Amino acid sequence: MARNKLIYNYLSELKLYLSSISEVQALEVAQEIESHIYDALSLQDNAENTEIESILAKLGTPRELAAGYIEHIAIGCAPPKGLNPLSRFKKGVSRSFYYLVYTAGFGIGLTLVLAAILMVITPSLFGVWLAEHGNSVVISFNQPDYPVQEIPAIGLVPISALIGSGTLYLTYKISRILKMHI
Repeated sequence: MARNKLIYNYLSELKLYLSSISEVQALEVAQEIESHIYDALSLQDNAENTEIESILAKLGTPRELAAGYIEHIAIGCAPPKGLNPLSRFKKGVSRSFYYLVYTAGFGIGLTLVLAAILMVITPSLFGVWLAEHGNSVVISFNQPDYPVQEIPAIGLVPISALIGSGTLYLTYKISRILKMHI
């Protein structure tokens, strides 16, 4: 409920500053901003007051936003790039997604390649074991204390190396594409 009050207060103040343009244009601008606010909220999983306040802060004060729109209407050209509030929000989400893909992809890829290398260098210390009833796999630097059956790890070396290398290459390509959009 507090969230709607914050939005209502922001839009009411915006309408007040838009009083120098026609009522129809002011209503159109207010509806556009309201749409941007709710679009930004829908991109978030759990919108709380602090998130709403940050969205409103990214829009700027109602006075600044109204001044930009009034100037845009008076000149009759497309609104300046800074008046696209949703693009700033999307850029933040894109940057977070980029770092998530970068970290997860390279982390998994490097782990698989490192596991392949360790299986070749230290086969007696690094291994893969199947638990007693076959319901879990243990990957470890030493043999577990409980009863396990060893899986010949040397057969997993090419699989681990290929999947790890593929993951690293795919992550590199995807992160280059994502980097262009942040």
